[in-house]
Amino acid sequence: MALGIDHRHCKVCGKTCAPGSETCSAVCQEKRDATIRTRRFYTNVMYIVIAFLVIVLAINFIR
Repeated sequence: MALGIDHRHCKVCGKTCAPGSETCSAVCQEKRDATIRTRRFYTNVMYIVIAFLVIVLAINFIR
């Protein structure tokens, strides 16, 4: 049951923050941005590895 307090919780540390923001401070925002960059990098690496494996399998299948 809601008490009428309009707030959100920081996606990094869990502290309460303003309703319009996802993080409570600039430090948490930097940590969140770094996490997003790291995830994006490893996702791209995964796609490249999968594409490489598909190409290798296709070359071996053609032979």
